[in-house]
Amino acid sequence: MLADLGNFGKAMNIRYFIAAAAGLSLTACGQASQDGRSKPGVVEAMPSTETLPAYDAQGVISSLDGQILTLDHDGASAAGLKPGRSQFKAYADVIAEAPIAPGTRVKFQVKKTSTGLELSKLEPRE
Repeated sequence: MLADLGNFGKAMNIRYFIAAAAGLSLTACGQASQDGRSKPGVVEAMPSTETLPAYDAQGVISSLDGQILTLDHDGASAAGLKPGRSQFKAYADVIAEAPIAPGTRVKFQVKKTSTGLELSKLEPRE
C-alpha cells in the first residue's frame, strides 16, 4: 500500500510540473506579444503639415471616395504636379463646406507630404 502511495505522489508531482510548465509558457507568449512594436488599437500621430508650402491649382472634381478626392487639373509646376488626373488625400476640415459633386470646377491648394499629395484648401471656381 505504501508503494501505491509513492506512485500516486510521483504522478501528482508530474501533473503539477506539466501544469506549471504550461502556465509559464502561456505567460511567456503573452509577454512576447505585448513587447512587440505593433500594438493593436494604437494610432500613430501624423506629423503636422502646417509648415509645408502650399501650391495653387485649379481643376474639376472627378470623384470622392472616403478621404481620396480625384481631380482633373491643370497642374502645379512648382510642386512638380503635371496636368492630368490625380488623387489627393482630403481631410474633413478641407471638404466640409467645399463643393464635392463630380463636375464641379474648383480652385485648390495642395501640399506634398511624406505620404503623398494632400489638399489643404478647396473652394468653388467661377
